[in-house]
Amino acid sequence: MFEIGTVNHSGVWMALAIGAAFALALGALRSRKMELAGGKVALLTVLLPLGTAFFSHLLYCLMDAAYIIDSYSTGYLFTFWQPGYMFYGGILGAALVLLVAGGKRRLALLDAYAPSAALMIAAARIAEGFAGQGYGEYWFEDAMFFCRFPFMTYDAYYEGWAWALFMAEALVAAVLFVVLLVKKKTWHGDGWLLLMGLYASAQIVLESLRRDEFLRWGFVRIEEVFSGVVILFVLICYCIRAGKGRTAAKAACFGLFLLMATLCLLLEFATEGRIPFLLFLEVYQCYLVMALACAVIAACVLWMRRMAHSTETMEA
Repeated sequence: MFEIGTVNHSGVWMALAIGAAFALALGALRSRKMELAGGKVALLTVLLPLGTAFFSHLLYCLMDAAYIIDSYSTGYLFTFWQPGYMFYGGILGAALVLLVAGGKRRLALLDAYAPSAALMIAAARIAEGFAGQGYGEYWFEDAMFFCRFPFMTYDAYYEGWAWALFMAEALVAAVLFVVLLVKKKTWHGDGWLLLMGLYASAQIVLESLRRDEFLRWGFVRIEEVFSGVVILFVLICYCIRAGKGRTAAKAACFGLFLLMATLCLLLEFATEGRIPFLLFLEVYQCYLVMALACAVIAACVLWMRRMAHSTETMEA
């Protein structure tokens, strides 16, 4: 079912349709529990898939707008049914729809649909595998235990196996889905921030491992840049929520994040042999250190979140 470079159209649409059906149904159920009007829930069920697809395609095209316009036309930017999608664009589209439709309860609505967003990300990653994308380094030794699905996926053209990163990315989203479902009720907006902060933290190293047709500016991987920006935004939101005080702890949290982000950047160069003083590290060692750095970044998100919750507890 999953083969590098081969598009299984029925698999792609099946994964997206099933994921969307469950995600929208769960979101509708959770929004109804917050006594949202039935008409608004029905409207969201229609607008969310459209907004997600539209902004996913739009942001994808904007990453190389000059090429898209020259090769196709300006109108291609808005033809969201055409190929070319970006995950962060889809997340942005879903968030905008919820914020606009939510009115005064927009943050509560974001939280209600946060598990649905994680579920849809997982389904979309599976769909990516059906599209022959989302793979990592190749391995040509069939005797290796991991040379089988779900660890690896096969490339019939090169007759070799490659790491099935789309499965790892789907697993991360699935874990976040469970975390958000069992999370205790807190202040509005916390669930969506937690999803974005932890998802982006994992995405830095997972995106670096990819060897498929990922988005890039030269050698700069665009989704890694977006992940760093998203994490910074989440930290700022939690910091604002935490209010005044704890200046040293907040500064340490931001400083640690920037240090780890810089380390990830250096390691990204090191994997391509561009950093002389890091040449003592093997490529796999660079990725191990990067994974540890991403774990520290995730810890920074949780640390800042804890400070925001401490303020909430003191106010109560």
